[in-house]
Amino acid sequence: MEIFEDSAPAFPSLDVRYELLAVASRGFRPPQALRASAGSDDADETPDVVEFAGLRQVWSVRYRQIAETAPPKQRPYAIYLLGVNPPKDVSDAELVTFNDFYTNVHLVEVAERRHALRAVRYELVQEIKAPYLGAPRFLAAYEVDETSAAQRRHVGPPYSKGPDVWQRHSTPWRLWYRRLGS
Repeated sequence: MEIFEDSAPAFPSLDVRYELLAVASRGFRPPQALRASAGSDDADETPDVVEFAGLRQVWSVRYRQIAETAPPKQRPYAIYLLGVNPPKDVSDAELVTFNDFYTNVHLVEVAERRHALRAVRYELVQEIKAPYLGAPRFLAAYEVDETSAAQRRHVGPPYSKGPDVWQRHSTPWRLWYRRLGS
């Protein structure tokens, strides 16, 4: 089980659970269950480990929200999570360019073409119990309805190419999770 914490309250409750629908990466075994909860902005604070019958915690990571395409208006049926790493040799100036393109162009394009209810971008704060090969520096969560969750392949024109620093990024996580409960 993974604990994913967000510095802003999740809609509309503070604790949401998901089950894995699909993995779009080879050789990667993500948790079958995911818990997303609101947390504090204090990076030094270690969240309580919550045990659930029959589940074992395999990851625990904290991300803070850094951008969103829209405020939450309805509960999503599912989320499409993409972990993104900038190039290892990225300079401070390149990181500014990378983040500007990611937030203002790519996040918006993916949300529109996947018919997402909204998209939220996060930055890694803490690896409490690190996943295999570590957690990506950035995470995007595209909240979708049931129809959009059923269409998991990209359809439509290619995404914008972006600056050179964007073209050198890696995407170790492409995960689809379905929200559990009402």
